[in-house]
Amino acid sequence: MIFRQKVLTAAIIASVCIASAVFSIAAANAQDSAPQKKASTSPHGKLLVTYHGVLPCADCPGIDTTVKLFGADAHATTGHYFIHHAYQERKSSYNETGTWTLEKGTPGDASASVYVLKPKTGSGVTNFLKVGDDEIKQLDNDRKPFGGTTNFSLKRVDK
Repeated sequence: MIFRQKVLTAAIIASVCIASAVFSIAAANAQDSAPQKKASTSPHGKLLVTYHGVLPCADCPGIDTTVKLFGADAHATTGHYFIHHAYQERKSSYNETGTWTLEKGTPGDASASVYVLKPKTGSGVTNFLKVGDDEIKQLDNDRKPFGGTTNFSLKRVDK
């Protein structure tokens, strides 16, 4: 009798856990399929601009990269960012969030505009040179362009 009671209790607990997991997955899928308009009303501010492109990868064809900058308004010089990195020919991706500031100066051009992205977790920064209104180009830690002919540019995605 005690054995049956334990088996029945375990079955009920397992059923509740499975039902909870199914509900959580359904809720997550519903959020993923929600219209992209939600991003423009993010708690991080208004979506100012989105850039997309393929950045180099040491051991794969490239990293599909999307950078979204959020701010208080169109003239913001600080705000929050979201980056999605997806490795080509792999089932691997990750997201990064943090804060950004628009700063002046590179070693070769004191008037250059540089987005400095500071991740929420971890250390270091990622620098992107603003190349006009429709392109940014990743720079090294010293705000210098990477050498060689490899493409480090991301293009603006139209709204």
